[in-house]
Amino acid sequence: MAQQHSLAGILEELILTAAVSGSEHRLRTVIEQQLAELGVDTGRLEHDRMGNLWLHCGPQGEPQRLLVAHMDEIGWRISSIRPDGCCQLTPLGGNDAQLYEGTRVHVHTEQGSLPAAIAPVSLHITDRQGLGPKHRLGPSELLLDVGADSPEGVAQLGIGLLDSVTWPKTFERVGTDWIQARSLDDRFGCAALVELAGRLLRTPPEVPTVLAWAVQEELGLRGARALASRFSSCREVIAIDSMTTGTGPRDNRQFHAVRPGSGPALRCFDSTVIVGEPDRKAIIERAAGLGQQLQLGFMPGGNDASVFQDGNALCFAFGIALQYSHSMVERIRFSDLEALCDLLTDWCAGDCL
Repeated sequence: MAQQHSLAGILEELILTAAVSGSEHRLRTVIEQQLAELGVDTGRLEHDRMGNLWLHCGPQGEPQRLLVAHMDEIGWRISSIRPDGCCQLTPLGGNDAQLYEGTRVHVHTEQGSLPAAIAPVSLHITDRQGLGPKHRLGPSELLLDVGADSPEGVAQLGIGLLDSVTWPKTFERVGTDWIQARSLDDRFGCAALVELAGRLLRTPPEVPTVLAWAVQEELGLRGARALASRFSSCREVIAIDSMTTGTGPRDNRQFHAVRPGSGPALRCFDSTVIVGEPDRKAIIERAAGLGQQLQLGFMPGGNDASVFQDGNALCFAFGIALQYSHSMVERIRFSDLEALCDLLTDWCAGDCL
C-alpha cells in the first residue's frame, strides 16, 4: 500500500540531501524512493547517462507536455590540495565568495559527509579593525580547512580531489508561513513534481505527459539539453523553478514585482526565454480559468524549458517567489508552494495550449 507523505515532508527530505552539479545521483535515489512510496509505477521511470530522471504519466503515446525541475544546487568542488593541507575550491554555479568566508561547510566523500570550514582571517590580527575596507574575496581565494596539515592528512580523512562541498543543510520554519533552507532553488520544484506525480495517479493528465528532474542546470541547462533532444515531440514545456524576488530589505527593488505570499508566478521573460504576448495572454487566461491569478515578472538567469524552443514547443516557467537567492537562508512561502501544486494539477487536466 502506498504511504502518505506530506508536501512539507517531501520537501524537507529533498533539501537535506546534498547534490551539487554532477552529484545529483544522491537526490535522484531519494526522488525514486519518494515516488515508489506514493504508489507510482516505477516501471514508468527512466534515466539517462547524464543522470536525468523522468516519469511517463497519463495516456500512452508520444509525450506532448513536459514539466521539468532541476536537481542540482550550487556548491564547490576541491580542485587542489596545498602542502599545508588546505584545499582550494572551484565554484559550481553562481556563488558569492563573500557568503562562504568563515562558514561551516560539509565535504561530501564516497564514505559520507565530513565537517570543515572555509577559513576566515582572524579578526584581532588583521587590518580590518578600522584600517581600511575589507578585501572582497574572489572564488579562487577561498581556502577549505578540513583539519589536516598535509596532503597525506587530508587523504587519511578520506577527502580527495573533486569531492563536493556545500553548506550544512537545515529545514526551518520561520514565522507562520516561511520555509528557510539552502537549496530551495530548486528543491521546491522537485518536491512539486513529486507531489504532482502522486496526484496524477488519481487524476490522470489529458495528454501524454513527462515529469522530469534534470541535472546540471546551474552550469548552463546541460541536463535539459539532453532531455530536449530526447523529447522533441513535446508541444508544451514548463520549467518549475524559482522566481528570484527583490523584496528583501537589502535587495534591488527593480525585482520586487513578484512577491512572496501572493501565489504562483509566470516568468514572462528571463535571460533565455521571452514568452510572446499572445502566448502570455493565453497562459494567464488559462490560469485564471483554473482559479489562479498569476504574478508576472522578469528575472536574470535562464530556465530549463528554454532549450526546447528549437522544437517549436511553447516554453515557459512557473515558479514562486524566492528570497535571498543562492544563500544559505533562501526563503519561500509554503502557501505559495501549495498553490503552485494545485495549479500544476489543474493545468495537466487540460490539453496543451
